[in-house]
Amino acid sequence: MDFEIVSENDLQFASRGRKSNISDSEIAKVRETLKKNPNGWVLFNNKAIPSGMTNAKEIRNHKAANSATLRALAKKLGMKAEIRWHKGIVPAVRFSKVSA
Repeated sequence: MDFEIVSENDLQFASRGRKSNISDSEIAKVRETLKKNPNGWVLFNNKAIPSGMTNAKEIRNHKAANSATLRALAKKLGMKAEIRWHKGIVPAVRFSKVSA
């Protein structure tokens, strides 16, 4: 067995999980949209389920991945998100202030 003992100060740890791929421009666009209509639903047409996707498991995975991205977007805005799927294919999000 090959091992070595090192000081904790010499170690660097990566955070667990995927890094968010939300662009600053997307955050800015949503922030501007919310300024215009703070109580409305925001449709994310670019995150809709592709028309060729028919496998139920792929659709669930697509929805889960995009929902996680949208929740991360809300977190970056300092808000919480209620996510629903308009017509079953387009994510719609209502952002609201985080209550303490």
